Amino acid sequence: MSTGDDLTEQAAQDEVDPGSVSAGACWPKRELGRFASDDSAGTTLVIIGGVHGNEPAGLIAAKRVLDTLNAEQPTGFHGRLVVLAGNLPALNLDDKEARYIDFDLNRIFTDEQIAKPASTSVEHGQMHELLAALRAQRAQSQELIVMDLHTTSSDAPPVAVFEDSLPARLFARQMPMPLYLGFEEELDGLVIDRVTNELGSIAVVIEGGQHFDPQSIVVHEAAIWAGLHAAGILRVDALPHPRRPGDILRQAVGDQAYKVFDIRYRKPIEHEDFAMCPGIEAGMRIRQGVTPIAVEDGQTITSPVRGRVFLPNMQTRKRIGDDGFFIVRHIGEGWIGFSARVRRQEWIHWLIARMPGVYVMDDGSLYVDADLAAVLKRQVFHLFGYRLVRHDEKDGGHGAMRAWHGISAFCKALFRGRIPGGPDRDDLRFWIVRRHCLDHVDR
Repeated sequence: MSTGDDLTEQAAQDEVDPGSVSAGACWPKRELGRFASDDSAGTTLVIIGGVHGNEPAGLIAAKRVLDTLNAEQPTGFHGRLVVLAGNLPALNLDDKEARYIDFDLNRIFTDEQIAKPASTSVEHGQMHELLAALRAQRAQSQELIVMDLHTTSSDAPPVAVFEDSLPARLFARQMPMPLYLGFEEELDGLVIDRVTNELGSIAVVIEGGQHFDPQSIVVHEAAIWAGLHAAGILRVDALPHPRRPGDILRQAVGDQAYKVFDIRYRKPIEHEDFAMCPGIEAGMRIRQGVTPIAVEDGQTITSPVRGRVFLPNMQTRKRIGDDGFFIVRHIGEGWIGFSARVRRQEWIHWLIARMPGVYVMDDGSLYVDADLAAVLKRQVFHLFGYRLVRHDEKDGGHGAMRAWHGISAFCKALFRGRIPGGPDRDDLRFWIVRRHCLDHVDR
């Protein structure tokens, strides 16, 4: 086990200069480099860094990994590592606070935005180029795994974020980090969501630490080595000298390693006059409707749900539509194991699809009566391996009241009868849920 000074010592040994973790550096091309074995048709691990212009630490870390691999030529390497830069124009700006130019690149990987031409904006051009590069890697690989490396504006320990499919769990849980689920339900257009649902590949976001903190490079480098190991491409003990990625990550996250959190609420920024309240930090516990979290346009903002603060926005420049903060809640290990068992039972999914108030659509999505869905809540959908595509803030209550609302909603749906042809997509009386594509038995 590492000592308390491991991260500092590692940074010193690797000669990390705080000034090197800065925007405005020259990133001339999309693919920064690759390392491949002779049998590179197997698993490919793609590292993406710099999706936001003020987050270059992942690219610096990835370049260091490539340099080490090229220098040492480990014989145990089987597969391919490819490093891609995200938003090149934003990365190459002199303004180190700039996350993007026209649009947040990590919010436009949707069908609607992809249908628009590259000339729509700087970020649309970057999106089309990055997506083309990812599609090319998928076509050349038996298996593709993507790690999207980010940093945060607040001081927070590293975390791994991914869609809660069983294959993604298996990959991410080989890295000793806190695991965050449900991000894609609050945000549209994520890079990892596109990778998962179009390319059918495991994709994980690593939030490696604070912007421009030299330790974020150390953490990201450790995460890449751990990712190579988890992907079966290179065992970390196959290197001539130990990299200790697991120890580095454990030291960075403390007692949060392997703990699982579910995202329950996102507060979007609606006015440029937005600021977090003094004393609010990542991981801080807050009370529902009580704890002051931020001030926006002179109004104090609280949370409609209890939990812990995640990704509080400490950016100097705020833009409308950006994330203000998230609220997350811890999930017990017993729930994780139980959910893995029940979601493999196909008869359960057959039964859910035939409940009153539930309609199966042509694309496999389930439209669920909102009153019934509010009682089931996202916890129950998550338990059975469903993601919320569309939902609202309807609350089914707690305890006996929740049971009564459930019985009432079930009976109403039963006696109302089926809607011929099913509901329209725009019918807001229904939530839309869908099984994680990587959990399908025919994958």
